[in-house]
Amino acid sequence: MKYVVDLQVRGSSLSVIRCMFKEEEQSSSSQSSLDSKQDNSSERLEEFLSLLKVVVRRKLETFPNSRLKDSIITGQELMREGQGSIEIKDPPTDAQQHLIRSLAKVLLHQFSSTSASAMAVNEGQDNLFLSLFVRKISIEPVSVSHAPTRLNFHEKLNLDQHIDSILCSEEIEESRIYQVGTVDEFIIHPFCCLEEYKDLKSGNILSAEFDKIDLEVDEEEDFEGETLNSCTNSVGNFDIPLTKQTLNLVSISFLPSTNFEGQWESLYFGNNIKERLYSYATISLKIANFKQNGNSNEEDVRTLITNNKLLLVHGPPGTGKTTLCKALCQKLSVRREFSEASNTIDTKYKGIIIELSCSRIFSKWFGESSKNISIIFKDIEELLKVNEEHGIFICLLVDEVEAIACSRTNLLNRNESTDGIRVVNTLLTQLDRLKKYHNFLTLATSNLLDSLDDAFVDRADGIFFIGNPTAEGILHILRVCIEEMVSLGIISFHPRSSETSFFEKYQEILKKIATKCSSLNISGRTTRKLPLMCLSEYFRTFPVDHNEFVVALAMSARKLGTTRK
Repeated sequence: MKYVVDLQVRGSSLSVIRCMFKEEEQSSSSQSSLDSKQDNSSERLEEFLSLLKVVVRRKLETFPNSRLKDSIITGQELMREGQGSIEIKDPPTDAQQHLIRSLAKVLLHQFSSTSASAMAVNEGQDNLFLSLFVRKISIEPVSVSHAPTRLNFHEKLNLDQHIDSILCSEEIEESRIYQVGTVDEFIIHPFCCLEEYKDLKSGNILSAEFDKIDLEVDEEEDFEGETLNSCTNSVGNFDIPLTKQTLNLVSISFLPSTNFEGQWESLYFGNNIKERLYSYATISLKIANFKQNGNSNEEDVRTLITNNKLLLVHGPPGTGKTTLCKALCQKLSVRREFSEASNTIDTKYKGIIIELSCSRIFSKWFGESSKNISIIFKDIEELLKVNEEHGIFICLLVDEVEAIACSRTNLLNRNESTDGIRVVNTLLTQLDRLKKYHNFLTLATSNLLDSLDDAFVDRADGIFFIGNPTAEGILHILRVCIEEMVSLGIISFHPRSSETSFFEKYQEILKKIATKCSSLNISGRTTRKLPLMCLSEYFRTFPVDHNEFVVALAMSARKLGTTRK
């Protein structure tokens, strides 16, 4: 079985390690150039991350398979489980910084002197090491269809017969076609969220690169007295080449971000929707990179392979479409399987989400709506040029895309103004212009797939339907919400030695509640409101007794069914 492990490292502890590496360079007798110093520091950081992966992998190997299934292990849990762990402040105190430096020096020396062997670190030091550097570990099993597989057909059948049997059958059982390897493997992706480096500003490189770009702008284009010739603006801790007009029409988020951390794990959909969406996005970006760096004729490849880098997610309201898209971008920035960019943990962002607000696009002036889209895409193109060589991907997230991609046929039949048709035409043209960039991805969500223009839907590389959750999905949502309430102390639960968690104690009861909610065909958003509904109706003070909470949760589910009737 293969597991993808997203390892969130403590930014404050990592900063101590960085300072230690810089001090070692400054104290070295031979003064080298700045570039060589940076390379040496990067090599030392990679060595430290390799050591951290070894310790985490050995820790995960001790866990039972039941705990490795879609689980999140926090630093507090690791600290409670093993002897030798300590609780560290954020930022660390002087004494804790000294401990971090000393332990890192000792373990790095042992690690390098034993040829990066797993036995370089003493098992007694694991708990201390993890408590100092690990904030959270997210574990996701790799599904059958996305694991390395091999065809598993009967030896007496030749390949042609096997293909005929697949094509002629109405349904295909993937379990009979594919077979997964039996070797356990942990694919670890260390990362650190940008918010942990609030005191650092990393926009200098971006600004310097942007100064080299010659923007082609018509002289008559002047938006409220501001031209595109001086459009480097600050967003958060970074400088980006976007005009203020564009910033008024979009929202910018830099990745990886603590605002999106944990969202991917909290979402649950059937039919491996998350894995399929992640696979589509990764392969789309990988193909674009192959086109960029391949040895074959680049123009021929672009002609033969259709890769619009547009994914469409649709379904009823409240099913988590927008949250899923943002969580997908977070995972792409953490795992970076599409890029060979060097440093996985540094103070620079790995991706940018540009969230387009469709409601702000439309103007009361004729022609201004399509002009707004042209301005946004022109700015995005300059942003793509700046970040292309740094391996940073840009994601355009268009929520409720039916507002700007409505069917032109329907618009004509309703005798709508041609301004709406111009908006759709401009959107399609601009998407075609930007698909040539290998670090660009468009994610669109819609509640009304049938109302979208056929040309827009046809451009989508993948179309994913997100429906209301099943009983299993509702159970997962309730589990995540309740576990968070227990960790915050809202629900009082102190398990005995024989009880491991709240969910395991009340698993059968929660299954019954989930089945009741599933029969009502409620959305994921409504399911997440259920614990809050329970607290607001039956409790006024915290903490809440766990037995009383479960009873109140069942009563709230029953009342929810009554109100929906």
